[in-house]
Amino acid sequence: MKHPRLKRPCLALAALMILQAVAAPAATPPSATAGAPASAPSDIVDTSFLTADGARTLQLSTVIDAPVAILWAAFTNADEFKRWNSPVAAIDLRVGGSLEASYDASHPLGDPDNIKHRIITFLPERLVVFQNVQAPHALPHADRFQRTVTVLQYEPLGPARTRVTLSSTGWSDDADSRQVYDFFNAGNAELLAKMKSVYGARKAP
Repeated sequence: MKHPRLKRPCLALAALMILQAVAAPAATPPSATAGAPASAPSDIVDTSFLTADGARTLQLSTVIDAPVAILWAAFTNADEFKRWNSPVAAIDLRVGGSLEASYDASHPLGDPDNIKHRIITFLPERLVVFQNVQAPHALPHADRFQRTVTVLQYEPLGPARTRVTLSSTGWSDDADSRQVYDFFNAGNAELLAKMKSVYGARKAP
């Protein structure tokens, strides 16, 4: 299904920001529980699952040949985030802080059509937990996305190798939620692939 005014982060999430990730025509619906999305590179691992109450967790990961400190800055430093992800970004990294972004360079910070997440908590160089509080008006069924919580995790595998996992928890299984889930499944895969292409084989400063 096409959504003409949305672009996935080139990437995408919304995120983000998740952020990620809001921004393009939805891809052909991928599997909700296993196998990489159809448009995802083969090194994006899909470990999505159902919880006991029937809710779905969208979970994708990739291994990047870069130190965790560099990849942490890619999502938590606004200047670095703008370099690889979106041209408009502001990050207030604290419990109760926010992450705001737009893939439209003409949108100022505070624009009602920007992506905005509330930061629930974080552990430096290990994880960021956030929830969307504002999505572009063109995103269909944004309320379904705003019921979920996103977790970005970093697992050092060596001095210059890191596993990055992006999970979106609490998805319902109604038709509208499935549509948005499929959108973020493809978008989040693109986000991780973009991160890998930009930061792979980067050395620590």
